Amino acid sequence: MKKLASFVFRLLISLGLLVYLLKRTDFGALKEAFLAYSPLWWLVGFLVYIAFQALSVCRWQYICRALGFDKNYPYFARLYLINMYFNTLLPGLMGGDVIRSYYLAKDGFGLKEGSFSVILDRGAGLFGLCFILLWALPLWGDFLPPRVYVFILLSALGIILGGIAVSLVATFREKKLLSPLKWPTSLGLFAYGFSVQILYVLQFALMARGLDLFVSFKDFLVIVPVTGFLASLPISLGGLGVREASLVYFLGLKGIPQEKGLLLGFLIYSTVLVGAIPGGILYLKGRVRD
Repeated sequence: MKKLASFVFRLLISLGLLVYLLKRTDFGALKEAFLAYSPLWWLVGFLVYIAFQALSVCRWQYICRALGFDKNYPYFARLYLINMYFNTLLPGLMGGDVIRSYYLAKDGFGLKEGSFSVILDRGAGLFGLCFILLWALPLWGDFLPPRVYVFILLSALGIILGGIAVSLVATFREKKLLSPLKWPTSLGLFAYGFSVQILYVLQFALMARGLDLFVSFKDFLVIVPVTGFLASLPISLGGLGVREASLVYFLGLKGIPQEKGLLLGFLIYSTVLVGAIPGGILYLKGRVRD
C-alpha cells in the first residue's frame, strides 16, 4: 500500500509540474526548436551519458572491493543496468537500489554490506556534486537570487564537511564496513564521484549546443548540479518534471526562453530512457551472473 501511495504521489508531482510548464509554453517555438535540433548533438550527449554511467559502475565496483566483494566489471555493469531500468521505467514501484542489494546478497555478499555499498555509491555522487557547487558557486553563481545562492552554498558546504568528518571517523575505527570511507580509499571514492559529475555537466553542455543556447560551461557547472540534486529527490518519477522545471527556472535567469529549457530537459530525459532499455532486457532474460 505504501509503495502504491508513493507511486501515486510521485506521479502527481511529475504530471503537475509538466502540466504547469506546458501551459506556459509556446508550442510553436517548442516545435521550431525541436525541428532545428541536430540529432548529432543528441548522439554526442548520449555517448557522454554512457561514459559517466560506465564510470559509475567502476565507482560501485571500487566500493564493493573495499568491502571485500570482488567481482568482474561485467557483473557490476549488469546489475547497474538493471538498477537503471527499475529507477527509470518503474519508479516508485520497485526501487533499483533494492534490486541491486538483493542480487548482491543472492550472490554471497552480506545484505548489510550490499545495502551499504549502494548507499555509499549514491553518497559519492552527492559528494562530488556538492564539491562542484562549492567550487563553482563563488566563481560563477552570481546570477542566482541571493537566498537561493546562500541556501545552495550552505547545503553543499554542510554535506562536504559532513562527508569529511565521516571519513575521519572511519579512518580511526577498526570496522570493515567503513573500509571504503577510510583514508586513502576515500580519496579514490571522491575522485570517482567528482569525475562522474563533471561528465554529467558535460552532457548537458554538449546537448545544449544543438539548441544554440548562449550559456557557458561555467554556468552549467552551477545549473546542472543543482538540477541533478533536485531531480534525484524522491518526489517525482525519475526526476521527470522536477528536472525540466529546474532547467526552465535556472536557464531563465540567463535569459534562455522557456521552450529551450524545457526541450533540453526532455532531450536529457530521453537519453535516460534509452539507457534504461538494456537493463530491462537483462532483467527479463535473467542474465545476472558472472
